[in-house]
Amino acid sequence: MTWKDTHKGATIVDLHSHAALKAMIMDHDLGKDKKRWLLKFFERGFFPFSDRVTFPKMEKGGIDVLLSTAYILEREWVKDISLIRWLLRLVPSVRRILIDPSYFDVTNHMLDEMERQIETYNVAREGRAAHLALSVEDLNKGLDAGSMCVVHSIEGAHSLETHDHNTEEELLNNLEHFFNRGVAYLTLAHFYPNKIAYPAFPYPEYALKHLKWKKILGQWDMNEGLTPVGEKVVEKMLELGMLIDIVHCTPKGRAQVRDIASHHNKKNCVIASHMATFEINRDPMNLTDEEIKWMADNGGVIGVILMNYYLAPYAAALGLKHVENNINHIINVGGIDTVGIGTDFDGFTDPPDEIVDMSELPRLTKYLSALGYNDEQLKKLLGGNALRVLRDGWGKKHTETILL
Repeated sequence: MTWKDTHKGATIVDLHSHAALKAMIMDHDLGKDKKRWLLKFFERGFFPFSDRVTFPKMEKGGIDVLLSTAYILEREWVKDISLIRWLLRLVPSVRRILIDPSYFDVTNHMLDEMERQIETYNVAREGRAAHLALSVEDLNKGLDAGSMCVVHSIEGAHSLETHDHNTEEELLNNLEHFFNRGVAYLTLAHFYPNKIAYPAFPYPEYALKHLKWKKILGQWDMNEGLTPVGEKVVEKMLELGMLIDIVHCTPKGRAQVRDIASHHNKKNCVIASHMATFEINRDPMNLTDEEIKWMADNGGVIGVILMNYYLAPYAAALGLKHVENNINHIINVGGIDTVGIGTDFDGFTDPPDEIVDMSELPRLTKYLSALGYNDEQLKKLLGGNALRVLRDGWGKKHTETILL
């Protein structure tokens, strides 16, 4: 069996990507691959206007399940990042759409936009259909039909906020709203503290030139974790069956999530959708061996991020070897059933130069196959493990039909 046979026969799952974000900001049509002359000069480096995730790229890359992650720009970005301020000046509609409304409303708008993109693509498509999966039942149907399945997810619990002073009841109701509309997981933290969780320091060094870095470097406190309301949100997520994503949480916050899940004896409920390993790169964002072992013992999955800054302890352009190093470390510590892929494509990231978009993902299979990973291992890490957690841990097993 060749690596091409393995890739084709695997269920490829990307646990984390941001197609909808770029579609809204840049008015991208995800059903088309437009030839942008500027993009070719920047595609193998950090480029905030990239479109690394489109349906044609997904089809070429063999993607079967895409966790489409709705991320809403935190308002602190506007104050701290000059690039964002310039963008808002150049494209004022972005402020009206993404900044001025409440986080909750914009998140719903982004979920709506992804659903609209799927419908538009399917009308004119020439290749595989795209299928919106709002439950495990939906996901299985889409996979059985050979479609590219899109599953909603949300990054940052600020998306639960409708105004500055939400009550605990309002936040929990908004969480249930997103679960009911088919959101499989919520990433509790992101770049700035929200009412649920404190984040680890998030900015890569290459972003500091765009920041008021002297002012902000001391603002992140690793001694903070979940807020009291955050603990209630985690409890509610366990009750509903919404997967808990611990990426961007501080080490203390991640420990609190583990304690709450263990207290309730819940398994298959915690993921790290796009992360790397602390043992290889000592960044507080990355998972320690203790955390990897806990994930393995409790049915979790770790999506290895395609971003060299977190994968490697030094600056690098080429990165497949760093992806492999982190995959191999997770396997050595937690076993083959614990590892997956979370590209974070189109999330303002700088991916390894060998894989700059979804169409090039087969290069990872080719590379790992040459290093000796066998067919069974490759199928698990490319998507089998992520699919298992979705099927076992996502509590929305069926999609309700409303009769009119």
